[in-house]
Amino acid sequence: MSHVTLHTPLPDELSAGIVCIEVDGHFPGGVVDHLERQSIIATTTPYAATYPRLPPSIYNTPEEV
Repeated sequence: MSHVTLHTPLPDELSAGIVCIEVDGHFPGGVVDHLERQSIIATTTPYAATYPRLPPSIYNTPEEV
């Protein structure tokens, strides 16, 4: 999706299970609210540069990820 920027490091040695994104033209809290209305759990990062973050878990299917 060209309007979404992935901020999670791609190299395996730096990457984690939490995925941080940025959606062009939308504030992080608004993205989280939008996802919540679709039953998708997301939070915002607690850092100076705030991003929506998605924490996949053992309950997620490959299709959901």
